[in-house]
Amino acid sequence: MKLRVASLFLALGFISAPVFAQGPPAGAGPGNNLAAQVAALSERVAKLEGNIVATDLAGTYSVVVLNTDMSGFRPATPGNPAEPAKITTSVIRAGLTLNADGTGNMNGNTVFPGCEGSTLLLTGAMRAADTSECEGGESGVTWTYDAGVITITFLSDGDQLPVSVALGGRLLTLAFSPFHPSDPSSNHALFIATRLK
Repeated sequence: MKLRVASLFLALGFISAPVFAQGPPAGAGPGNNLAAQVAALSERVAKLEGNIVATDLAGTYSVVVLNTDMSGFRPATPGNPAEPAKITTSVIRAGLTLNADGTGNMNGNTVFPGCEGSTLLLTGAMRAADTSECEGGESGVTWTYDAGVITITFLSDGDQLPVSVALGGRLLTLAFSPFHPSDPSSNHALFIATRLK
């Protein structure tokens, strides 16, 4: 009798071990629903592939703008001295907040310190760039999103930036390099915003 009972327990142990190794049935217990986890992962991957809506872009961004400005020689005019040709490089750091309602602001506060740069005069002299226009301050913005482009409008001057959206809204980029024949001058800029939260 003892031998039969021991054999029965041993057989039950071998039969039930593979069944229990498969884990609990679907939906049993919190956090164990594999289908829900796969669906959540699929949604995150879809956003990285560009399947986003405007509200996915709401959040706080760290912004860096790299500038290279060039201007040709400017002869003296009444009230203005002649200016030599020059090349100025600068970097601007700022914070950008986009609210879900299409509003927001950009600022250069102490967390994101203003800007810095230098100017090379084509006479050979070099000096610190005038960065007074980009230090500190705050500008309200409005924004819209359509087909991979977020258009940011600055309320202070009405300027608009059509910024490309990448990585599901984690990265915003814009580059431009126009020539202004009336000055003559040119400015090259690279705008990069990375999502903080």
